[in-house]
Order: sequence, then C-alpha cells, then structure tokens
Amino acid sequence: MSRLYFHLDFSGRDCILLRESHAVKHYDYIEADDCYDMAVGWIRHGNHEKALNCLSRAIDLNPNFIYAYIALARVFAARKRFSDAVHILKKASRVDPSFDRLPYLMAKYAYKNGDYKNALLFIGRAMEISGSELYVHARGLIEDRYRHH
Repeated sequence: MSRLYFHLDFSGRDCILLRESHAVKHYDYIEADDCYDMAVGWIRHGNHEKALNCLSRAIDLNPNFIYAYIALARVFAARKRFSDAVHILKKASRVDPSFDRLPYLMAKYAYKNGDYKNALLFIGRAMEISGSELYVHARGLIEDRYRHH
C-alpha cells in the first residue's frame, strides 16, 4: 500500500492528497535545487570537483533542470573541457529545444575549443530560435575566425 501525503495548495482550495511517487518526485526536485545551490557555492570558492558532483546529482534528481546543465557546462569550460561542455548542453537542448541560450553556449564552447565549423552550426540554430543581436554579433566573430583559420 502506498502512503498518502498532504500537499497544501495555497490558491485557497483544500489540501490535495498525493500518492507517494508524486511526493517523492517533489522532494527530488527540492533536493536537486539544494544540490544546485551548493554547487554555486563551490563554484564561487573555486572547488570545481565538488561543484561537478553536486550538479551531476541535481541533474540525476531532476533531468529537466536546465540551469544545472548550464552550470555544469560552465564548470567543464572552467577546466578547459570544452567538448564536455558542448556535450552536456546538447543533453539540455533535448530537454528544452526552444531555449535559444543553449545553442549559443554550445557555439561559445565549440569556438573556444577551436571547432569553428560546429560553432557556426550552433550559432545558426540559436539565431533560428531568436534573432538576438548578440547572436548576430557572435556569428560575425565566428565566421571571421573560420575564414582565417
């Protein structure tokens, strides 16, 4: 028999009963948020290894936590692991393909890795989602580097 939990609904309606699986999922999201917060602290203190562990745990607990993927990519990039940064952002873009910041960041890290061809592909994808002036400017820089490489 599964347990029942009460969940307060602050919209003025009565309490809602949740089955154990839903309650556990809710607590996983809370723990994922806590892991993310700890990781941010570790990043500030320069302890990338502990940040990496916390962010990996946050993503395990909540695979839809896009900002955990972005922070993890940032940690990889700080360690000059640009391919890993691109790889983790590709995973995030499968979760939210309409978030234009993800292909922009993939372009940024591919560029830093010297992979100008893929950087152009990624920035093009970002521009398809959003016509941000930042992306237009980034594309110009990437194209210039690609031509002179």
